[in-house]
Amino acid sequence: MDDSFVLYVIRHLETAANRERRYVGWSDVPVCTDAGPAGFFPDCLTGSDLLRCRQTAGFLFPGLPYEPLPEFREVDFGAWEMKTYDDLKEDVRYRRWIDDPATEHPPGGERFDRLEDRVLRGLEQLRKRRFRSAAIVTHGGPARILLNHLAPERRPFFGWTMPAGGLYRLEWSSRRSWEEGKRCTFISEEPITGSAST
Repeated sequence: MDDSFVLYVIRHLETAANRERRYVGWSDVPVCTDAGPAGFFPDCLTGSDLLRCRQTAGFLFPGLPYEPLPEFREVDFGAWEMKTYDDLKEDVRYRRWIDDPATEHPPGGERFDRLEDRVLRGLEQLRKRRFRSAAIVTHGGPARILLNHLAPERRPFFGWTMPAGGLYRLEWSSRRSWEEGKRCTFISEEPITGSAST
């Protein structure tokens, strides 16, 4: 009997603010595009409670119940919310954050260690439940944190490609390995619709 476990880490579809290359954290903006069904149905569908993730889940998994969790929200960008690189490029603090998000944070916003703790709390909630596959619909920051903790090897934070609508498929040879917090044995970046399977 196949006791493997599969997790899909999905970044929400594009928003108008993404197109304008704005930093969108807790602003509850809608997506400006859609997608057809994903072609697979996870046993558990969860992710950020923000509108853009809920809408993405609805497009990809029509009719499947979605469990919104604030733990999977994007970082709170504070004073940098909805700003662009051009708006911020002269800000020394912003330049330090770009170089190393773990040592600097947005003014009035969320520190990286707090974001990481929050995302990992959401992951632990997921690990306590019994199923063979799950999908997390989230944002660029939380997705990179998940991949760094779950992929076979770590990368620099911005070393993960995670465009709007991006999808990674992570596989464990056994559900027990997943539940024990081990790293996955296989990872692939896949098109968001029609090709992934459980």
